[in-house]
Amino acid sequence: MQPYSRSEFNRALIANALLSPFNVLLLTAMLIVGIVLGLVVPLLPAALVVYGIAATRTYFDEDEANKVLERQRGERRKRLDEGRLDPSTLADPIRRVVETARQRERRVRDAIERAELPYEEVSAEVDRFIRALEGTAARAQLLYEALSESPPAWVEQRLGEVRGDPSKAELTAALEMQLEVQRRMQAQLERFYTEMERILVELDTVRGNLVSVSASTEAAGQQRLASDLRELREELSAVAEGMSEAYEQPGPAGGA
Repeated sequence: MQPYSRSEFNRALIANALLSPFNVLLLTAMLIVGIVLGLVVPLLPAALVVYGIAATRTYFDEDEANKVLERQRGERRKRLDEGRLDPSTLADPIRRVVETARQRERRVRDAIERAELPYEEVSAEVDRFIRALEGTAARAQLLYEALSESPPAWVEQRLGEVRGDPSKAELTAALEMQLEVQRRMQAQLERFYTEMERILVELDTVRGNLVSVSASTEAAGQQRLASDLRELREELSAVAEGMSEAYEQPGPAGGA
């Protein structure tokens, strides 16, 4: 999703001025008067001039411009939110990670909107990064749920109860395998929390660099910032792959 550019804003202002209900009604009223009086042709140029003056006044009206800007930004935010992960479906610690990431995302997008340079590539990378983070969070949720259902401490306790009993040798083996898997999942979930904290700090650094680059009008900065975001996204992918490996290698569940 590209940032909202000046040219897009200008086109939106023009459309708003031309389609303003008051301006359209004014033109329509003058044309109706011309039809009733049988003076459509003589009145048409005057009607267009009056309509043009009204549209120009609307175009340069600051309050109207602010309304257009807010409306366009709202529509863009709505499009950005389509298909996003619902944080309410996540466990509290994972939900906090996603909500923090979205706060940082809003800061980055706000910096992009205020920048004098076009940052289409950076904006697109921000969107890809957040969606990748949400996908990683969804995988972390799977680990969280699996660990909640069979906590390693409980598996370890049960293992201690049956270990050494020859009649429960197979159960002991199953619990040992389950404990190994649960510990691996727990380690991956802890890695998720640690890596997310670091990555979100680095995302905030990207925002600071974006503001700095914009202030210095360094045109090459966009490529560097986009590259930084791609690197963060690749690091996210490594975390997600590690969690998938931990989750997709379950051992047999132990019985009581």
